[in-house]
Amino acid sequence: MKKRSFYIAGGDLRSVYLAKALAKEGFETAVFALEGAALPESTGKIKTTEEFEKAENVILPLPCCDGEGFLKSAFSDERIPVSEIIGHLPKGAVLMGGLLPKSLSELAEERGIAVYDYYRREEFAVRNAALTAEAAAAIVMEMLSESISTVPVLILGHGRIGRLLSAILKALDAKVTVAARRYSDLAWIRSEGMTPLEFRLLDDEIGKFRVVFNTVPAMVLNREKLVLMDKNAIIIDLASEPCGTDFTAAEELGITAKKALGLPGKFAPKTAGEIVKDTVLNILAEREDEHGK
Repeated sequence: MKKRSFYIAGGDLRSVYLAKALAKEGFETAVFALEGAALPESTGKIKTTEEFEKAENVILPLPCCDGEGFLKSAFSDERIPVSEIIGHLPKGAVLMGGLLPKSLSELAEERGIAVYDYYRREEFAVRNAALTAEAAAAIVMEMLSESISTVPVLILGHGRIGRLLSAILKALDAKVTVAARRYSDLAWIRSEGMTPLEFRLLDDEIGKFRVVFNTVPAMVLNREKLVLMDKNAIIIDLASEPCGTDFTAAEELGITAKKALGLPGKFAPKTAGEIVKDTVLNILAEREDEHGK
């Protein structure tokens, strides 16, 4: 790949490690809205959105913005609209971000900017899910007063995170049951050495588990399900917002329920930043193959 320059805008420690990883590979890097972050002296500093007029490749964080379209940044108190950054990008620039809203993607495309959501890439999703699963296992082991191998564990959902988490817990000798709806998933769960459970039978079985991980982004642990649970159970909800647990009902029933979002950035920001780096370089390599640029 030819040498390129990168503008990294906003984010958390993942963005800091992303900048370091790109600089280490010899790419010219500059950062925006990362005031106070510990970065190499060679890293450029962008102070205004107008400076994005010189950008070649721009990397936004995950998620790239809040619900009002302002850039997410743990290192800056400024509220900067992502649309303002896009408004200064030159035609032909490449914009890459995580969970890019459709409105912002369309705005960029209208201006002749190539847009990529690295969060939607399979190689990113798998590696990010692995970090999430690793962190989730660590969280619950800290919360338990006994070995994970001595308590029955239920995982709701058999997507990327559910599958990787079940493998980690099985390696720790935990007794793992995985609930899924599709018969193909239930077959895979059995072949992977876990106990399969049909979702329609959840009411009859949920009271048997001390630890429940939810990976389903829908309200699966409602009050009716929570009433049936062991009052000493721990719930770790890993699903994206609005999650899948009625946290108000859990508190009223005395059940410990933890919303665990953004775990890669909190538990392994260096690795998470390197995953972003690898993914954006993959995107640019594909562009070279397809367009020769």
